[in-house]
Amino acid sequence: IMVEILVALLLAFIVIWGVLAAAGERGGWGIWPVFLLLFAIIWAGGLWLTPVGPPVVGIYWLPFVMVAVFIGLFWAAMPPPPRRAGMGRTAASAWERDTSATAAGLGMLFWILLVGLAMAALVRYVWHT
Repeated sequence: IMVEILVALLLAFIVIWGVLAAAGERGGWGIWPVFLLLFAIIWAGGLWLTPVGPPVVGIYWLPFVMVAVFIGLFWAAMPPPPRRAGMGRTAASAWERDTSATAAGLGMLFWILLVGLAMAALVRYVWHT
């Protein structure tokens, strides 16, 4: 289990580094939730894909790499967020209210997704043995 977790962590780091380097941005504390989500996706996805390729240190690492490449390409293909410019005072306050409601909803979705991915990985370990 530990080797699979380490492989997923390493691949999540490589994906984050590659996308940030390609975008010319610097990571900060705001990148940690994305890193955690990428790690969970790579871990669960690598466990559930059919084992292919040669085993190294007792695990089939190719499914983890395939998930990492797919997620990295998917993330790199996303368009940048739209810019908000030229808003009046009323539109700005309405946008701030909408933004806080959206952030709260996305925060809840993040935790539900993270718990679901962790449960999927744990179910795979229980089911596999």
